[in-house]
Amino acid sequence: MTHPLLAELAAQLPASALVTDPEKLAPRLVDERRKLHGSTLAMALPGSTEEAALIVQRCVAHGVPIVPQAGNTGLVGGATPMGDKVLLMACDRLNQVRQVDAEGYTMTVEAGCTLDEIRATAAEANRLFPLWLGSSTSARVGGLIGTNAGGLQVLRYGNMRDLVLGVEAVLADGHIYRGLHNLRKRNVGYDIAQLMIGAEGTLGFITAASLRLLPSEQGRATAMVALPDAAAALGLFTHAKAEVGEVLTAFEYIGKAALEVMTAQHGEVPQPFTPLPNCAVLIALSGSQPDNILEDRLTQLLMTASCEDAVLAQDGSQTEALWALRELIPSAQRRAGPSIKQDLALPIGAIPAFIEEAAQLVAARLPEATPVVFGHMGDGNLHYNLGLAQDADVANCEAISNEVLFDLVAKYGGDISAEHGIGRFRVAAADDRHHPVARELMRKIKASLDPQGLFNPGVLI
Repeated sequence: MTHPLLAELAAQLPASALVTDPEKLAPRLVDERRKLHGSTLAMALPGSTEEAALIVQRCVAHGVPIVPQAGNTGLVGGATPMGDKVLLMACDRLNQVRQVDAEGYTMTVEAGCTLDEIRATAAEANRLFPLWLGSSTSARVGGLIGTNAGGLQVLRYGNMRDLVLGVEAVLADGHIYRGLHNLRKRNVGYDIAQLMIGAEGTLGFITAASLRLLPSEQGRATAMVALPDAAAALGLFTHAKAEVGEVLTAFEYIGKAALEVMTAQHGEVPQPFTPLPNCAVLIALSGSQPDNILEDRLTQLLMTASCEDAVLAQDGSQTEALWALRELIPSAQRRAGPSIKQDLALPIGAIPAFIEEAAQLVAARLPEATPVVFGHMGDGNLHYNLGLAQDADVANCEAISNEVLFDLVAKYGGDISAEHGIGRFRVAAADDRHHPVARELMRKIKASLDPQGLFNPGVLI
């Protein structure tokens, strides 16, 4: 029997706004890591803020929980509906660029616009939207905001939290919060937009956002540097911050095992070093200066640093090849077999010691696992992944990995999630390891804004 909610929505919404076909729903019910296989009543696709409000109002009336979903590229299971009495609500049809203010360096976009689309729109106006992720073709603004997305240029430009000026959202009671504005300075009390950023869809359904833009980049220089260990990488980072800090856009760490898995699984991507070094870093400079000036500055930086070897990209194709060595590591791990994904936040200065101690602990507790270590060293975000054998007990290995690495990251003053959020997979760890007052405050905020607990139950808290 059809749920009465679906009958009401079908009568009040365009046909394109409600999907019940199992084949069309299937790809939206599996998370990016394929650990969760969910179910749903249907998928609602509002084409306007008013349609989104209508959908939420009818769900409130029927007591039906809502799981917001954007590009479905998250890695902690936060966008997968887990129950046939839950409505999946996606932002695909909310895909309009409402305004580009080139003089004011802002743009207003709807939640279903992809990251590639907004970057391209900004570029047409000779402006830059600087967020950059490997999933840029599918990641959507609503999800980027809900997860406070980071990516490859946080060192220079910050997380999504630093790039959002205001949001429009449908709240859990069905009312529309119209908080879009293009103001850089606005000191009028609680910042509701900041509350929604990183809330992982637990406080409402984001329909649009006003975003900061920057001047377009006139030049870029990229190099990959071979180094003996993470301590040398930290030394190079400190040197780079002092010498070229204002144009230092990315500083990515890649351990030897990550280079090895890339060689094995993505042989089409050329490795610049033979033999492979113990580790490498990818450095990118960008700014208002032309390529040749930035290349000269990067060359001078490398000449005054202690590097085993270095390769400076000479053109766009070489730049893409160097970046591919970093961006395709997750793909290489998927091809190689089972793996455990860790997204750790650490003080930058603690990274070398953490890597060394973590290797010892993993060797003792999970001797069959291979640490595949890489990440955004410049902003303290380390992906300490573990490659496993095909027949490994992944769940048991992950439980041990979480215990070992979460304890160790706490010892060094870090945290269990740098950019991927809490989702479903990290809720228990957050309850165990985060301060109880902080967790209780989050529960009180949730209860105040969503007293029925209808938005994304089981996620974040």
